[in-house]
Amino acid sequence: MWVTVPFPRPLNHALSCADTRSTQRFREGRPVLTATTGLTRLRPLYEPQTRDMFRILLNATSAAEANLALEVLRQTVPDRVLVTACNLREVLRALPCSPFTMRVDETTLYKTSGFEPAMASMRKRLPDGIELVVTTAGNLVLDIIVKTTDDKYFWTPIPVRDDFVNPDVVDLVVESGYLLDEVIELVKCMGIVFNPRFYLSLEDFQLDYAADVMQGLDDLF
Repeated sequence: MWVTVPFPRPLNHALSCADTRSTQRFREGRPVLTATTGLTRLRPLYEPQTRDMFRILLNATSAAEANLALEVLRQTVPDRVLVTACNLREVLRALPCSPFTMRVDETTLYKTSGFEPAMASMRKRLPDGIELVVTTAGNLVLDIIVKTTDDKYFWTPIPVRDDFVNPDVVDLVVESGYLLDEVIELVKCMGIVFNPRFYLSLEDFQLDYAADVMQGLDDLF
């Protein structure tokens, strides 16, 4: 399979564009809202024939694998939807992996997040029936758990090596109109710095990851 990898531009060009290119950081929550509400464009195309490639693009820690999936999807999926998927990938990438330390205590988190204490955990039921459960020990977050009617999934895969989040959670993130927004809000309430990259075009996404893709291709082949 031929893979299109943009040739990196000269360093002086990259520096001159540092403040204007579309790999801007999320500011004041607005681009985060854009990335999550953009899921409405992605959902209709997240179907059996594209789902596996979308899962790789959204969740693979390997930039090379994500780029391969992107090139396959470009044959059938509009660029606008793929930009949304790339930004969603950055959101998943920026979320912390358990265990991690939050910067507030449990009492403060109860007050700000709307979660309710339950035994050795805290939980919150979303409007679509999904339940988020957080287990803590002081200010140490042990796990974030996503529960549906039939199953429960740890947010963080074990080990954290090939995927940013548990692969089973990716489908729920895409299909739910509430889950990702709630997790983002929870992380903010924990005092965690959450500052994912934001792209306006596939070219900027590929340029940003060109070096990682080339290194990853060497590793793959």
